Amino acid sequence: MVFSIVNTGSRSFDVARQFIFDYQDYYLAAASYNSVYYFLYIRCTGIVFLSLQRYFVITRPTSILTQNIQFASKLQIVSVYWSIPTLISLVVLKDTNFKYDSIQTMSIIAEQEVIKRNTLMALIVVSITCIMCSSAYGSLFYYIRKHTAGLSRSLRREVHLAFQVFVLLLAFFVILVYYAFQNYFSQTHNTGPIFYMRALYPLANGLLSYINPFCILFLNKELARHVIRTATCHKYKVSEAQISQLSGIASTSTKKSSFNRKVVHMGSKRTVNQGRNDLNQITF
Repeated sequence: MVFSIVNTGSRSFDVARQFIFDYQDYYLAAASYNSVYYFLYIRCTGIVFLSLQRYFVITRPTSILTQNIQFASKLQIVSVYWSIPTLISLVVLKDTNFKYDSIQTMSIIAEQEVIKRNTLMALIVVSITCIMCSSAYGSLFYYIRKHTAGLSRSLRREVHLAFQVFVLLLAFFVILVYYAFQNYFSQTHNTGPIFYMRALYPLANGLLSYINPFCILFLNKELARHVIRTATCHKYKVSEAQISQLSGIASTSTKKSSFNRKVVHMGSKRTVNQGRNDLNQITF
């Protein structure tokens, strides 16, 4: 989103637009075009990792693979998350033959073969993403129906999180339709609709970016109430359950402290009596 805002917003200034147009051969025009596919592949691999992680945690919580995923270091997670989509995107990132048509419109001109290859590759990657994630959630749904009674509280929470990722998967089907049309127009050499479809890409990209926060708000009633109270400048209310829980903790701590005092008091009495007995034995 930062790259898109900077790339699009800079063209609103004459100095920045002139700089980009003059130095477009230094990968500026190529970055503007290739970034669309690069960030798409990052999202595709990301949702595949999320879906597989939900599947293994719920269905095979004690397996070695699940334990390695759950206890992986931050460096390992970041390395895997960024290296795989970067390797996939090398096919796209190596292209540099892009030009802006004019300084007024700043529309990118690309070779027809490059457009055909990139749209077909994007369609394949998005299709594989949808197939893998759908298979994972289909197997997960079958497992939940079969083991509903035996699910622990922690696994039920994992199921709740998995549903949020499943809603994100539905948004990827919209992207699948988008690239299906893009690939059709590129294969039939109908370049006109491709530019119109590019204008719709920010809408589809925004759907992927912002569907998760709204999904969290819809699925988490307590969080939604807090957000509404914050937006309307109301104070938070402590629920009766929280008050009873706090009172229970306070009563438990009081009991523990009183018990500790009794133990210390009894221990001191026992020490004094033991000292008296020792003294009597010495005197005798």
